Formats: sequence, structure tokens, C-alpha cells
Amino acid sequence: MELTVQRARNIINALKNGVVPDCDLELLCVGRNREIKEFERCFEVTCGGSGTVKFLNGEYGSGKSFLMNVIKQTAVKNDFIVSKIQVDRGFRFNNLEHLYYHVMHNLALSITGGSVTSFESIFDLWISRLQESTNKDSATAEINKVISTLNIHNMSFARAFLAYIRARIEKDRVLSDAIASWLMGEKNIPANLKAKFDVVGSVDRLNSIDFLKAFVNLIKLLGYSGLIILIDELELIMNERIDIRRVSYENLRNIIDVCCSGELGSCMFVFAATNDFFENPEKGIKTYEALSQRLGDAIDKSNSALYDVRQPVIRLHKLNTEEFQELTDRVINIYKILYNFVPANSNESIRSWTFISLRKFGGKLAELSIREYLTKLIEVLDIMEQHPENKLFTSELKAVKKGDTEVYINRN
Repeated sequence: MELTVQRARNIINALKNGVVPDCDLELLCVGRNREIKEFERCFEVTCGGSGTVKFLNGEYGSGKSFLMNVIKQTAVKNDFIVSKIQVDRGFRFNNLEHLYYHVMHNLALSITGGSVTSFESIFDLWISRLQESTNKDSATAEINKVISTLNIHNMSFARAFLAYIRARIEKDRVLSDAIASWLMGEKNIPANLKAKFDVVGSVDRLNSIDFLKAFVNLIKLLGYSGLIILIDELELIMNERIDIRRVSYENLRNIIDVCCSGELGSCMFVFAATNDFFENPEKGIKTYEALSQRLGDAIDKSNSALYDVRQPVIRLHKLNTEEFQELTDRVINIYKILYNFVPANSNESIRSWTFISLRKFGGKLAELSIREYLTKLIEVLDIMEQHPENKLFTSELKAVKKGDTEVYINRN
């Protein structure tokens, strides 16, 4: 599909403000082919009924959030239901019922090519098909099969979902909304409404994993590929009190165990965290031996040739000069579409000018993040486009290696 001016505007505006665009991510995906292929393999494993857990390890600005969005975009296209959340004061990892609640309130799926976020949307097409079916016996048998399967994992979930189907068919919106809220982990459901769908209590720390199992089995029965749960900024666990932190690590270990043992199948968790989370000896996962052992380690972290991308932890490498150039080329092509602007300089020189601009503000190329580079690149392009008469960036620069340092010479 040809890139439109509006989509180009969305991309450039997002990059200028240091955030990840919400679409067309494949246009900016550079240097991550190995990781993307690994996640495509994980999708196949998850769709086949197994559970999977992966961790993304990279510093701020290294592209973790970008890759998480690529995973989300690809998963939705492959008929997975996706939930993307991040650890913060509103969601702490020491409480599994809060995890369930946030997963269920951030669901995204693909309907007619678009991404829709709604618990009810998951079941709309299925219930409509049941209502329109001329073979009522077949429709009843399909419902009974779903409910009997759900009963294996959680009888309360099964009863509530059966009542939800009836309420939707009977167009009782008040009751169906109440049931949906209860299934999503809401606690303040009026007792008179809960009595109508024959449940007591709510999702809690003891039954939350069983509820998640029931939900995953339900969406598989409805024809979806499975559930992908993306959790960003996991390193914020380290800021919590030691008791909260330890429970969080216990929950993380428990998730790895239930997924990788097959107990929670057709579900993949992807966590993103900075290097400090994996290496900090006082607050990181090294303080919880059972978790640290499960995550393993590469033979030699400094040897990318021996790096095993199939291990639980994927380390995101920094882009090299050639990859920064490819990223520059792609952004300039998008910028041209937005502003109908052709820079007077070569793309290589624009990359060099961006590096120099970053150095002026204290940026060290060895520590350069992708986010910093993209933000500065858009700034350079904006100056060129808005001030064509200015000679600031008119020189053609060539990067030359002198020892371990890159210097730039004028090619004019």
C-alpha cells in the first residue's frame, strides 16, 4: 500500500516527539530481522497450543517499545488477541488479580482489517452468527461445547459466560455489561446483578490464573490464534519495597512456570526491561535465584556471533553505522512524501550532520539511542526544509574512522 501524506504525517510527528508511531512500523524496522523471525516462530508455537515467555533487554531508547509495538501489530494481523500494558503506579506486578484486570482492559484484536479494543468485540461476531444460524440445534451444541470446556478451568467463569450469551441474545444490556465487567475483573458489581448470573466473589489472587486460562481457552474455541500479553518497563519493579519486589519476582517465576510447562497454553508473555533489571545485584532478578536460573544466559554476551535468539532473554544490540544509514534513508523517504521536499544534501551527509548535532549537545555516538537519533534527524530535516536559504547544513560530509573515533571531512 502506497504511503499517504496523512500516514507520513503521523509517522514524522510521532518521531519528532520521541514516541513510537501507531502504524506502518515496518517502514522503520531496521536491524531487527533476527528478533522478528524469532517472534514469528514464537507465534507459531503459541498458536499450536504451547505457552511462551520472552524478555527484551535494552536500555532506554534502544527500541524496546518499538519492537513491542511491532510484535503487537504482527500478532493482531495473525488473529491473536493482544493486551499491551506497562508497569507503573497504576499497575504493580505483585498482585496477579491486578495483572488479570489490566490484561482484560487493554485487549486489541483485528476486525475487518482494523484494530479494535473491546472485550465485547471479541464475541460480537460469534454471537451474531449463532443468532443468525438456521440450525438452532447446531448453535446450541456449539454453546454447550464452549461452556463444558470452560467448566474444566473455572466453573464460575463458565456460568457467567453462559449468562452473558443469554443476556446478549435477549438484548439485556444492563446485565450483559455487568457480566462483562465481572469477567474482566471488576469488583464493584451490585449483588442483585451478580445473583442473576449465579456467581459469588470476584477475581482474586488465588483464582486469577485460572480465569486467564479460561479466557485463553474461550478465545481459542472462538477461532482466535491465542493471547499475546506485552508488559513494558518491568524494571520499575526495582523501585518497590523489598517485600513487594520479592512477591513480584515470585509472580514472574510463576508465570514462566505455568506458560512453559503447558499449563497455560496458547498464551505468550513478552516483557521489556533495561539491563539493570537483569544485572543489578541488589534489586534486580539476581536477588531471586529461582527466577534468575530460569532466564539463563548466553555463552558470551560480547560475542554476537554466538548469541542464541531462542533463549528467554533477547538483548537488543545498538545499531551500527550502516543500519543508522538505512534508517536515515527510510525516514527521509517518508519526510519527502509529507513535505514534497528533496534535500540538497546526500542522505549520507544528513546522517553525518545529525551525528554532529548530537555531539554538540553532549551525545556520545557509542551511547547513542535510536530515539535520540530519530528526534535529532527530524529536527535537522525540519531546519533544512524551513530554511532552504540557510547554509548551515549545505556541506557534504563524509565520516572517516581515525582509530576508535569518527571524524567528518568536507567533500565539497
